[in-house]
Amino acid sequence: MFELETIAAFGAGAALMAMAPVVRKLGNQELGDSMGQAGRTMAKSGVKIGLVAVGTAEKVAKGVAKSAAEAAETFVDLVEEAKSENSSTEDVAVSKITKNESAAPTITDVTLE
Repeated sequence: MFELETIAAFGAGAALMAMAPVVRKLGNQELGDSMGQAGRTMAKSGVKIGLVAVGTAEKVAKGVAKSAAEAAETFVDLVEEAKSENSSTEDVAVSKITKNESAAPTITDVTLE
């Protein structure tokens, strides 16, 4: 709704400014001047509102982008930690298997009856 009000204010002001010279030519100088001034004020207000809206939207967009970048960085860090922990867990498991294999008894004599 905010955009509609901005467009309406600017459009009405621009229309009044455009019609002011026609009214002056038709012979009503005071009305033409008044329409021109009112139109200029309305158009300027519409532009100001638009600038404020754009500034606010820009701040919001920058905040969202910053938050997204922080979330992505946190996720990458989390993945790296998980990889690091996973590789250290695998190293411990391999060392346990190697120790268990060396401690296993070996059969050297076989007797058949």
